[in-house]
Amino acid sequence: MAMQHVEWVLVVYYGPEAHRATYGRQVHSNRYTKDYIQLSRKKEFLDAVTRLFVIKGGETASVPLTYQWPTGNTSGAFVFNSSDRPHLKWETGLDAPQVWKMSLASSETTSETIPGDPSLLDFDAAENELALLASRGAGQPYLVAIKLRDQPRTLHLRAYLADPSEEYAWADIQLVPQNIQALAKQTSQRSALAWSVFESGGVAPGANIQDALSQLLTSDNPATVIDALGGDKGRALANYLQHPGYGPFFDPARNHDAWLLPLPLPEQIAESVNDLVEMLEARYPVSQPGDAVAETFEVSAEEVDAFRRQIEQNNYDVADSHATVKTRGSAQKAFADAVKSNYGFRCAITSIKTKDFLVASHIVPWSEDQTIRLDPSNGICLSLLVDRAFEKGYLLIEDDLTIHIDWDRVGDDQALRSLLGPYDGQKLNAPAEGDPKPDYLQRRRTMVVPTE
Repeated sequence: MAMQHVEWVLVVYYGPEAHRATYGRQVHSNRYTKDYIQLSRKKEFLDAVTRLFVIKGGETASVPLTYQWPTGNTSGAFVFNSSDRPHLKWETGLDAPQVWKMSLASSETTSETIPGDPSLLDFDAAENELALLASRGAGQPYLVAIKLRDQPRTLHLRAYLADPSEEYAWADIQLVPQNIQALAKQTSQRSALAWSVFESGGVAPGANIQDALSQLLTSDNPATVIDALGGDKGRALANYLQHPGYGPFFDPARNHDAWLLPLPLPEQIAESVNDLVEMLEARYPVSQPGDAVAETFEVSAEEVDAFRRQIEQNNYDVADSHATVKTRGSAQKAFADAVKSNYGFRCAITSIKTKDFLVASHIVPWSEDQTIRLDPSNGICLSLLVDRAFEKGYLLIEDDLTIHIDWDRVGDDQALRSLLGPYDGQKLNAPAEGDPKPDYLQRRRTMVVPTE
């Protein structure tokens, strides 16, 4: 998984209250019965979470959440209207999220970070597990919850240690960006909570981009460096230079080393950025991506909202003069939301409903007509295989929505024949509204290059 934009971070000091909440309800004491972490009731905090977690007027008590970490997840809720303070709750029968619990064998490869015995039943023994943390080399633990942009109902959980021994250096809180370390330093046993909203955007500079920037900084001939990059690296560098990353990034697939805080462009690069981008685009021109690729592009929330308003106003035009890579991604996002919703988030041919396998496929391709790029009736919700087959002409759709397989194109690929064969002669599942226009289907069929 790639680095993603961080929008909000919560840090909780692991003191007696957090320990009792996450340790487990099996302890013979009513002080170990909580199934939540208490939060703040300050107006500033409540206003922020209402906006970030998309809390709507009808959701008067709580919203469901998924707590996630690299090796697992569990369900929970953000309870913001209760007799007690707002809190992050987990299902009582499932116990606290594993990533926030103790383990006698915690390591970089386990879900748990905090060392300790999580199975004790006696109150004094359970309390002693907290007291033993320093002697075990764990220093001071912190519970961390990270909200990523465009994920209003998911929190990524981690635990970090301040001043750990060498044995636990893999969980050192110094692995997180300085501004999040500063949040941890604001907490204490008496004031256990700190949080912040973050501005994060642009493209995260991966290893290839950082290597290319280093070469450009040390070379007297940038054209030579650019020529040696190759197409994928060259286009990636051009995209980064036009949209350099800022603010904290986070990779949900990684454990404690999941963070990146990009540095500003070096002054030498910033001064010549327009010339460099021009050289890169001339050397490695961007081809028009397919819809499946476009759905992986970075988007601008503002652009997505603007395109959604266009669709509502039956204005489907996206001019080439404004179609940057980010704009292409934003337009595809708005288009895909409309198309997939129209088909009930199911492939119109295979009925696959797993969202990771669905694409909003243009009938008349994006590259062919800028005036209908956002038109939902120019889209069909397809699963990945049939999207590719449709794009390449292996699968055609007639005006009456009958599916036709071009068997000459399929040839003797028996596996492909077995996958596409069941749909030959079947009808496309119609959308809730706005059937594909016959004119669009006709145009698509004329674009298919005949097989020889």
